[in-house]
Amino acid sequence: MTILARLKTETRAAHDRIEAAMDLDRRIASRDCYRDLLIRFYGFHKAWEEEAAGRVPDRDFFERRRKTQLLVQDLGALGLKSEDIIRLPQCRPLMSLSGPEAVLGSMYVVEGSTLGGAIIAREVENRLGFTAETGCAYFRSYGRDIAAMWKSFGTVLLEASSPEADDLIVESAQKTFDVMHDWLCETP
Repeated sequence: MTILARLKTETRAAHDRIEAAMDLDRRIASRDCYRDLLIRFYGFHKAWEEEAAGRVPDRDFFERRRKTQLLVQDLGALGLKSEDIIRLPQCRPLMSLSGPEAVLGSMYVVEGSTLGGAIIAREVENRLGFTAETGCAYFRSYGRDIAAMWKSFGTVLLEASSPEADDLIVESAQKTFDVMHDWLCETP
């Protein structure tokens, strides 16, 4: 079983748990609810990117996948000022990202969420009228390149795979789902 297949199998319950708890209909029911959802995503990504940046196996690969700036753009489009965004709460404590394998396992969750983001983007556009330029850049993060970005991530993950690394990768993905669930689904 490849590491990608193993991750999909072993994190299925955590994936389903966060998807059920998100209550997306409520979270995109109004401009304010949507803004609050983006604030929670910002708090997660800001903290996660700062932690992961120092431990990534390939800096350029990681930099192209950062989402915080897209969230800043969206929050600005929704009326938050830069000084307000800087003061937003961040997700603490994070899961331990002790090395490249842990970062890759965690990235599996973060990168996987971009696939679901494309579906969410369509719902946000239909319900609220936001586009990538007017408040939905985060959910449209890779635009038409979403499949290529996922494929390139999978290639890097497969290259990093080994019997020793795989357990760490899966453990990190599971912990990331737990932290993301607790952060995104708690009432701020």
